[in-house]
Amino acid sequence: MITIIASIGFILAITSFIAGFRMIKKTGHVAEHRMHKINGYLTLICYILVALLSIISGTTFLFLMAWILGLVIHLIKLLLVKKGLAVRYGGYLGGMLLITWLTVIFTHLPK
Repeated sequence: MITIIASIGFILAITSFIAGFRMIKKTGHVAEHRMHKINGYLTLICYILVALLSIISGTTFLFLMAWILGLVIHLIKLLLVKKGLAVRYGGYLGGMLLITWLTVIFTHLPK
């Protein structure tokens, strides 16, 4: 179950990343802006779900800190977007979010 939610979150993160670059270049439409926002919030919800399921199934302190760090990266990205600084720093944090999602997926692949 965790792998499926993590995979969905990764797909949403990729589509949100691409839509974010289109928004910065001003090539997107109003509907695409809404979808970017919806994808971002759904990605955050998927991340929190995977984190909660992982923590409930048992985790170490180090993994708990990694989950918190990933959540902080998501929240900093949201803060930068709200402050209007996404054009300057959004791409870097978007790339970090993709790496975070890859890490989440690979750590939760069935053994």
